[in-house]
Amino acid sequence: MDPNDEREGIHLAAQATEAPLNDLMLRMLAQELPLLDSVDRGRVYEILREYQEAGGETITSQEQLPTEIRDLMDLY
Repeated sequence: MDPNDEREGIHLAAQATEAPLNDLMLRMLAQELPLLDSVDRGRVYEILREYQEAGGETITSQEQLPTEIRDLMDLY
C-alpha cells in the first residue's frame, strides 16, 4: 500500500472481514469502536450484521451508516 494513499489504500486486515464497509470505513469504525461500552459495541456489530443480511450495499461514507450507528457513535 502506498503510505500516501490512506483514503483509497487497501489494508490486509480490512480485507479479511465480512462487514458491509469499504476499507476506509472499516478502519474508521475500528478506531472509534473502542470508545463505546461493550453493550453499544455489540449493538453496532448486530446492526451491521442485520444490514448485510438485508442485502445492504457497501457503506462508503459516514452518511451511509445506519442512523442508529451514527447515533451510538455520535457521528454528526
